[in-house]
Amino acid sequence: MLEQAADALNRQDYKTAAKLIALLVANKSDDHQVQLYAAKLQEATNKLDNALEIYRLLLQHAIDRKITTEARQGIQRIEEIQTKIQANALACARAGIEDNIEPGFLVLEPMSLEQKQLVSERFATIMNLDSYSAKLQLPSRGWRLYRVGPMGELEFYRDQLLQAGILCFCVSQADTQQLYTFGVSHFQSFYPKATIVCMDDKSELRTFNFNWSEVTQIVTGMLPIFEEVVQIDAHNRTQRKSRTLDYVHVCDLQLRDRRSIFRLCSQTYDFCDYKQLITQNRSQFTGDLSTQLSGDLSGLLNGQRIPSTSRDNWKNLMSQIREQVSEIPTQGNFTPFAETAIGYPELMMRIDPHIELLRRADSHWDRAFQLYSTLSMCRDRNSQLN
Repeated sequence: MLEQAADALNRQDYKTAAKLIALLVANKSDDHQVQLYAAKLQEATNKLDNALEIYRLLLQHAIDRKITTEARQGIQRIEEIQTKIQANALACARAGIEDNIEPGFLVLEPMSLEQKQLVSERFATIMNLDSYSAKLQLPSRGWRLYRVGPMGELEFYRDQLLQAGILCFCVSQADTQQLYTFGVSHFQSFYPKATIVCMDDKSELRTFNFNWSEVTQIVTGMLPIFEEVVQIDAHNRTQRKSRTLDYVHVCDLQLRDRRSIFRLCSQTYDFCDYKQLITQNRSQFTGDLSTQLSGDLSGLLNGQRIPSTSRDNWKNLMSQIREQVSEIPTQGNFTPFAETAIGYPELMMRIDPHIELLRRADSHWDRAFQLYSTLSMCRDRNSQLN
């Protein structure tokens, strides 16, 4: 029956070959020669992914040199075909790509190790990579800023990746620039509406009122503060290195319908006004204060000493906010994204960080957080539209 199946494949009588190979697989599923014919049938009928999977299994488990040679040749043929298909698809999409040259960002979303194993070959084919590089470039910890370029090209790759089961999204640079970012000086009131004092782009204080129900997403991150240190190496030579001195907490309250981001920062927030706010709003709290407030705030309202450290103040402020928006989704995996974003220094220099920290020199991390937050809002807005 093997000879009959081989003859049917040579005559391109795939209907007969399929019947014969199905019987062979049912009776001899572990036979590597039968598996080879099954792969050849899948390849001949343009089921390239299935054929590729069988060829790779044969390459791993078959002992017969002739079978492994044919499996290797089958893999090479399919990879060449897939490369041509990819090139043709890209060529067909060139008209749309050339029409849409607006700059944008393509972001890969994280996946588990099991998912990476399943989709790495498809990713390698789409992006014209070798298998090892493809596995390294697929993220597992957080978003990865994978490519910056014309939106037409990025949308083409996005569609290909989504079809292959690889989660990603792309956003135009113009969309990220059409959002408003305000640095929060302090809250004037939490109840019944939030009233905040912010610094706008002209360094002028403005007051905003909003309902907590308008907050659609929270984005958090930690920005490193670097310092230059001089070290003596083993050869008694001085070396100047940069090390992390501390971290600054940042929290963005995003109001999607207003296209606005209100940014709180542990280094720049006016905690003096926050303490006044708690004292002024003492009458708003009823019942057991210890169950309503976390940390040391209950002590504050009872006339005890105000927490003296910025860490305590920030923690208490975040607790107050969380009480109002406990059901709101949070994007907090900023660091993995920043590690990829700062690899685009020219892009970073064009981004206004909308934050001024006390540090010796500007840092691309501040700009990376601005990009991370605006991408999060644009992704959220696009998901609502779709």
